[in-house]
Amino acid sequence: MDLRDSKFYSAGHEVNFAVFSDNTCRVRYLESIPLPLGHTMVDVYAIEPAANSQWVVVEVKEEETSRLRFFVRRGITFPEDGRRRLPESVRTQLQQRVPRMKGSRQRFGRLERPD
Repeated sequence: MDLRDSKFYSAGHEVNFAVFSDNTCRVRYLESIPLPLGHTMVDVYAIEPAANSQWVVVEVKEEETSRLRFFVRRGITFPEDGRRRLPESVRTQLQQRVPRMKGSRQRFGRLERPD
Protein backbone atom coordinates (compact mmCIF):
# COMPACT_ATOMS: atom_id res chain seq x y z
CA MET A 1 0.00 0.00 0.00
CA ASP A 2 1.22 3.51 -0.79
CA LEU A 3 1.77 5.99 2.06
CA ARG A 4 -0.52 8.53 0.42
CA ASP A 5 -3.37 5.98 0.41
CA SER A 6 -2.81 4.95 4.03
CA LYS A 7 -4.90 6.29 6.89
CA PHE A 8 -3.76 6.51 10.50
CA TYR A 9 -6.10 6.62 13.46
CA SER A 10 -6.19 8.16 16.89
CA ALA A 11 -8.80 7.49 19.55
CA GLY A 12 -9.13 9.17 22.91
CA HIS A 13 -6.37 11.43 24.16
CA GLU A 14 -3.33 9.46 23.02
CA VAL A 15 -1.79 9.44 19.56
CA ASN A 16 -1.71 5.96 18.07
CA PHE A 17 1.18 6.62 15.69
CA ALA A 18 4.55 8.39 15.42
CA VAL A 19 6.19 9.53 12.17
CA PHE A 20 9.91 9.49 11.33
CA SER A 21 11.39 10.61 8.02
CA ASP A 22 14.53 11.92 6.39
CA ASN A 23 12.63 15.21 5.80
CA THR A 24 9.69 16.91 7.51
CA CYS A 25 6.32 15.33 6.70
CA ARG A 26 2.91 16.85 7.09
CA VAL A 27 0.34 14.98 9.19
CA ARG A 28 -3.06 16.14 8.01
CA TYR A 29 -6.34 15.68 9.91
CA LEU A 30 -9.01 14.25 7.59
CA GLU A 31 -12.11 13.55 9.65
CA SER A 32 -13.60 12.11 12.82
CA ILE A 33 -15.59 8.89 12.73
CA PRO A 34 -18.01 7.97 15.53
CA LEU A 35 -17.66 4.46 16.93
CA PRO A 36 -20.92 2.48 16.95
CA LEU A 37 -20.68 1.79 20.68
CA GLY A 38 -20.47 4.72 23.08
CA HIS A 39 -19.66 8.32 22.38
CA THR A 40 -16.04 7.86 21.31
CA MET A 41 -14.73 9.46 18.14
CA VAL A 42 -11.79 8.19 16.10
CA ASP A 43 -9.73 10.86 14.33
CA VAL A 44 -8.37 9.95 10.89
CA TYR A 45 -5.06 11.37 9.60
CA ALA A 46 -3.05 11.18 6.38
CA ILE A 47 0.71 11.60 6.10
CA GLU A 48 2.12 13.68 3.26
CA PRO A 49 5.86 13.19 2.69
CA ALA A 50 8.05 16.14 1.74
CA ALA A 51 8.88 16.49 -1.95
CA ASN A 52 12.47 15.44 -1.31
CA SER A 53 11.79 12.65 1.22
CA GLN A 54 13.23 9.25 0.41
CA TRP A 55 11.72 7.29 3.31
CA VAL A 56 9.05 7.50 6.00
CA VAL A 57 8.60 5.16 8.97
CA VAL A 58 5.35 5.12 10.92
CA GLU A 59 5.30 3.44 14.32
CA VAL A 60 1.74 2.33 14.96
CA LYS A 61 0.61 1.58 18.51
CA GLU A 62 -2.11 -1.01 18.98
CA GLU A 63 -3.01 -1.51 22.64
CA GLU A 64 0.25 -2.46 24.39
CA THR A 65 2.24 -3.32 21.26
CA SER A 66 3.65 -1.27 18.44
CA ARG A 67 4.97 -2.05 14.99
CA LEU A 68 6.97 -0.18 12.42
CA ARG A 69 5.65 0.40 8.89
CA PHE A 70 8.31 1.33 6.30
CA PHE A 71 7.60 3.42 3.20
CA VAL A 72 10.44 4.00 0.70
CA ARG A 73 10.19 6.26 -2.35
CA ARG A 74 10.03 4.57 -5.74
CA GLY A 75 9.75 7.34 -8.30
CA ILE A 76 6.72 9.38 -7.26
CA THR A 77 5.18 6.68 -5.04
CA PHE A 78 5.85 5.62 -1.44
CA PRO A 79 4.96 1.91 -1.31
CA GLU A 80 5.12 0.08 2.00
CA ASP A 81 8.31 -1.96 2.10
CA GLY A 82 9.40 -4.77 4.39
CA ARG A 83 12.43 -4.01 6.55
CA ARG A 84 14.47 -6.78 4.97
CA ARG A 85 14.20 -5.28 1.50
CA LEU A 86 15.41 -1.81 2.49
CA PRO A 87 18.52 -0.49 0.75
CA GLU A 88 21.54 -0.52 3.09
CA SER A 89 21.81 3.31 2.96
CA VAL A 90 18.19 3.65 4.14
CA ARG A 91 18.65 0.98 6.84
CA THR A 92 21.67 2.91 8.20
CA GLN A 93 19.70 6.19 8.33
CA LEU A 94 16.81 4.44 10.10
CA GLN A 95 19.09 3.00 12.75
CA GLN A 96 20.36 6.52 13.45
CA ARG A 97 17.00 8.33 13.45
CA VAL A 98 14.25 5.96 14.60
CA PRO A 99 14.38 5.55 18.41
CA ARG A 100 12.90 2.05 18.46
CA MET A 101 15.53 0.81 16.04
CA LYS A 102 18.21 2.17 18.40
CA GLY A 103 16.78 0.16 21.28
CA SER A 104 14.83 2.91 23.08
CA ARG A 105 11.04 3.11 23.26
CA GLN A 106 9.07 5.84 21.54
CA ARG A 107 6.53 7.62 23.72
CA PHE A 108 3.21 8.46 22.14
CA GLY A 109 1.97 11.89 23.10
CA ARG A 110 -1.12 13.89 22.40
CA LEU A 111 -2.15 15.27 19.01
CA GLU A 112 -4.74 18.02 18.94
CA ARG A 113 -7.21 17.99 16.12
CA PRO A 114 -8.43 21.24 14.62
CA ASP A 115 -11.86 22.41 15.75
